[in-house]
Amino acid sequence: MLKKKKITIIGAGKMGETLVTRLLGTGTLTKKQIYVTARRSVRVRHMTERFGVSGSTDNQEGVRDADIILLCIKPQMAQAVIAGIREVLRPDQLVISIMAGVTLAQLQKAVGQPLPVIRAMPNTPSEIGAGMTVLASSSETNGEHIRLATELFDAVGKTMVLDEKYFDTVTGLSASGPAFIYVVIEALAEGGVKCGLPRDVSTALVAQACLGAARMVAETGQHPAILKDHVTTPAGCTIDGLLKLEEGGLRVTMIKAVDETARRAKVLGYE
Repeated sequence: MLKKKKITIIGAGKMGETLVTRLLGTGTLTKKQIYVTARRSVRVRHMTERFGVSGSTDNQEGVRDADIILLCIKPQMAQAVIAGIREVLRPDQLVISIMAGVTLAQLQKAVGQPLPVIRAMPNTPSEIGAGMTVLASSSETNGEHIRLATELFDAVGKTMVLDEKYFDTVTGLSASGPAFIYVVIEALAEGGVKCGLPRDVSTALVAQACLGAARMVAETGQHPAILKDHVTTPAGCTIDGLLKLEEGGLRVTMIKAVDETARRAKVLGYE
């Protein structure tokens, strides 16, 4: 469905560049279909020279001929950026926002007309095509709009459609979650170093263990507790390690980390 669509990415920062990389790399879009904008001309030049796409520092110029507009900007920039393109927006365009905390209602009010709006929450593993993106849509969207957004973000990993009421939790779990996992990987690798392994060996072992464990959960559909029990043999060494994790409050701490991040996501938008 995207083959005939023109897409403008407003805010060609890290995630914007990731999207362009994957969209072109997977053949989802061609360079002629992509237009990028950024506040700094040096950033636009980087994107146009690296990918061969069109671009400028003028958001209105990018929006005029676009079928899909991706807002890859910081939440605090939302009002100013949308106000700057409002007069050139058309009802037949689709606006997709990856801004945390900015609701569909706020986006709809900001664009000032009943055009379709979708919120998307990708995460950083999108860089290697292993991302998870969650979508929520306004009442102005239809099945085609959802399919377009899904096809777009399938280029960076997996895509799921949820009700917007879950979005703050999605931000705390899916978007911020990789950072929490990196801390776990780092800590486990330090454990290996303490026990005598070279750091690179320890890190490689932990990374593969986490990758394998994640695939087991995703591909078998079994509850993590059941898979944990498969590793935990009676009177074995794993149960002793699990007891230390419980003693240190790892489970509660991780739950609190997600909860606190979700709370923070609620206040990232604007009034």
